Amino acid sequence: MAATTPPSSSHGHGAAAMLCLLLPLLLLSFLLLAPTTGTAAEMFVKNGSSCIAAERDALLSFKAGITSDPGRLLRSWRQGEDCCQWYGVRCSARTGHVLKLDLRNRFYDADVESENLVHWLTGKISSSLVSLRHLKHLDLSDNVLGGHMPMPEFIGSLKSLTYLNLSRMDFSGRLPPQLGNLTKLVHLDIHTDYVFPTYTYSSDISWSDISWLPSLHSLEHLDMSGMDLSMATDWVRSVSTLPNLRVLYLGFCGLNSSIPSLARHHNLTVLQELDLIDNPFSSPAAPNWYWGVTSLKSLTIPYCGFTGPFPDELGNLTKLETLDMGYNNIEGMIPSTLENMCSLRMIGHEYNDISGDMTDLIERIPKCSWNSLQDLFLDGTNLTSTTLKSLLNLTALSRLHISSNHLSGSVPVEIGKLKNLTELLMSDNSLSGVISEDHFSGLGNLKAIHLSDTYLQLVVDSDWEPPFNLTTFSACHLGQQIPNWLRRQSNISYLSISDAGLIGTIPDWFWATFSNAQVLDLSYNQITGELPPNMEFMSVTALYLQSNGLTGSIPQLPRNIVFLDISKNSLNSQLPSNFGAPYLQFAGLFSNRITGTIPDPLCRWTQLRVLDLSNNLLTGRLPDCGRDEVKQRNLSSNNSSRVSSANSDILEIHTLLLNNNSLSGGFPLFLKRCRNLMFLDMTQSRFSGKLPEWISEDMPRLIMETKVPGFISTGGESDQTYYKHTPPTT
Repeated sequence: MAATTPPSSSHGHGAAAMLCLLLPLLLLSFLLLAPTTGTAAEMFVKNGSSCIAAERDALLSFKAGITSDPGRLLRSWRQGEDCCQWYGVRCSARTGHVLKLDLRNRFYDADVESENLVHWLTGKISSSLVSLRHLKHLDLSDNVLGGHMPMPEFIGSLKSLTYLNLSRMDFSGRLPPQLGNLTKLVHLDIHTDYVFPTYTYSSDISWSDISWLPSLHSLEHLDMSGMDLSMATDWVRSVSTLPNLRVLYLGFCGLNSSIPSLARHHNLTVLQELDLIDNPFSSPAAPNWYWGVTSLKSLTIPYCGFTGPFPDELGNLTKLETLDMGYNNIEGMIPSTLENMCSLRMIGHEYNDISGDMTDLIERIPKCSWNSLQDLFLDGTNLTSTTLKSLLNLTALSRLHISSNHLSGSVPVEIGKLKNLTELLMSDNSLSGVISEDHFSGLGNLKAIHLSDTYLQLVVDSDWEPPFNLTTFSACHLGQQIPNWLRRQSNISYLSISDAGLIGTIPDWFWATFSNAQVLDLSYNQITGELPPNMEFMSVTALYLQSNGLTGSIPQLPRNIVFLDISKNSLNSQLPSNFGAPYLQFAGLFSNRITGTIPDPLCRWTQLRVLDLSNNLLTGRLPDCGRDEVKQRNLSSNNSSRVSSANSDILEIHTLLLNNNSLSGGFPLFLKRCRNLMFLDMTQSRFSGKLPEWISEDMPRLIMETKVPGFISTGGESDQTYYKHTPPTT
């Protein structure tokens, strides 16, 4: 949180005095306006000791089960003090009973790396919580309190609960049927982490018996995403008995069965949000039960393996605002029965096989939604068109994704009138012509532009100042120089100007402007010159500079880099002695003129999967990765929470290409630590000696052919052929 600037002393005292006058009035207004019954009034805690002693003891017992509290969330939880004033605790102002316990990890962010998640609680959930008989709200989400054990059965004894959130915790096993005792629940969130997208379900929590679910007749919000529900064959009928259900999230659950329709007496009359993303139904899109739930406002069913045409029943969902059916196997044009779907805000049909004309598709989008549709995702739908002018009818568009189609013709200059556009993605089409400043004149809200793999040319004046501030840019042909207008786009985190016709050196301002970018791709141009010496201070995690004409030395790598490809250049120095980075997984340096030896830090690249140094001028022996190197690697691991210290003697390399160098010596012993090695090429080098016997034992995954001329096999004969070890199939 940014620090606020303190006021000057005179203004500060005046503000304090005014606050003292207003505070009683504000307090009185709150009491007068607050409802006299219900949670809002009960959770207003009066001053003084209002804590029930038995409930304080229960909370202290809960604290005793916490083994780690790095964020010191529970530092206010002390014996003899008012528990209603403790962090995360709220009590009834009338009775003093604990009504709310909210210890969720507020610092959790799925996009943040694990070393930033330092505020989670670790331990186990104490059964003492059962003593909180009036508890209505319990949120322990994003903490490590499950111990890889089943969810505790005593949770089902907290019968006053209306809100329960135990999501993204480390539970395993089956859910306790005692959850069915929580008949007052309005909100139940027990979803787990999942990988997106995937058709492999490896959830540690499974749920086959859902007979208790209908007991939760007050439930409005149910989120069980990421759990293994593959054996819950009756899940549709069970959820259809919940008369108040408004939100249902069952994505990534392994669901593989459904029913064509619901009985007339089904109770899903107020369901508004249904999310079934990434379940392997692998069945026709229609008939299906949810086409009859006319109360739906949001339907999310991508990655479900649906087949056949778009169902005509879509037109029944006249209240729908969000329709996401992308990444299925649906074929054909969208139906012409959508004319009454006037509330549409988002349409996602990407990577279905629509195979029609874009103008026809736009005409089938209900005209009553043309001025309200904000997001249109049609990537990879085999759409054709020689004109994009039909898109101009969608005046409220914010995100337009039409990449990977068969669109041709020019981009109309009137696209600049779509002033709400934030994302314009048109890559991988046959679009041609010039895009000028006029195309962007009204697009001050743009954050993402993708024009790569087209025949478009971006032609603007050298002093052009764009109205937008981008975070993502994928370029078409830009001319021979990196344009000056990019100098003012320092917020870009993803920049791809690959195969853009660039010739000459990279300007000095480029590296400073994009020092905070995550992805930089300048590959397949004719860029010359040298890399900057201070790259180690950049934030880039993926750097692609392959197939250019770069010369000179290789600098120290950025610390956070994961993917590096500088292959097919003319880099002509030695590798620096400290070459490498702690998180590097892919390093492509082949087809340069790199000289000298491979430095010892290779032994400390614990995350490295692929290393390609082929077709260079390397000499000498490979590092042996002795015990001193292992110790240094362990010290490095201790300084970085993202680098695991488990199996510290094991290197993760699965592809090692050293062919066409002048490397010498015996068979590299450090390969004994490469248990995952799958492909090894040491041809056209000067290695000698015997192949060690441990190859077949310690490299069970080495299934690729490896030619190592000059080596003598363990049987004493010259091995001039490919060595191949194939693991057993049983």
